[in-house]
Amino acid sequence: MGAHYFIIDDLGSFLGNLEARRYSKERSNSWVVYSKTVSGALSKHYAYSLSKPNHPMQIRVTYDLTKGGKPLQKLVDTLKKLNDNYRKSLPVWKTKRPRSDVRERRWVNLQRFLHKHSELIYCFKYEADNRLTEGNHSFNLQVASTPKEQKICIEFIKALAEAYAPQSIVRRQRQADKPVHQRNGWIKRYTELHRKRGWKTFEIAREIQKELRDGTWNERSRLQFNLANNTICKIAGLKLTHSASAWN
Repeated sequence: MGAHYFIIDDLGSFLGNLEARRYSKERSNSWVVYSKTVSGALSKHYAYSLSKPNHPMQIRVTYDLTKGGKPLQKLVDTLKKLNDNYRKSLPVWKTKRPRSDVRERRWVNLQRFLHKHSELIYCFKYEADNRLTEGNHSFNLQVASTPKEQKICIEFIKALAEAYAPQSIVRRQRQADKPVHQRNGWIKRYTELHRKRGWKTFEIAREIQKELRDGTWNERSRLQFNLANNTICKIAGLKLTHSASAWN
């Protein structure tokens, strides 16, 4: 397990602060260790050595993710969902948006999560680049001890970045709003409509191909696609025919 060290001048005030924050105390050989589990996901340990009664005092900080990171992963999933729900209600969202009161409620839910887990979040925040403070960057890199835990921590940091600046992240699109999915949906609807009118397979595929090449299948986007006949038939669910004359 990695550790970070920082220096303090007033040990009494520092320990009093830990006790006020409900850190538990125990002796481990020549070390005095103050520990606390935050949000059920991360155990944080402050320790100082009795064999080195220096002034100023050196404090060691170590971490343990509980249950191999599973509780933290649950928090990551919850935060991602809160982020997604809120961002879908923003004016820049591509599809239909909820009312403003729904957006406000989702924002409040997101802020409640951040407030509830603020002590956990602090463990992942970069405060300063000073070797004499707890906010040194090396301190923040000591949370994970395995590649799996590291992956969970990175996902948590990414979700936090989005939660604190939801409007600065490029908006997402629903899968159904992507051009390829819109095109495939149009092909299927066009096929179904013209099947009912008695059109033959090669007639349907030929007209679909023409409209895709001309970009007339979607009057708003004018996107053009050049698909082979067998690809069109596969998307449309049409039975393929290998008769060359049928396509002429």
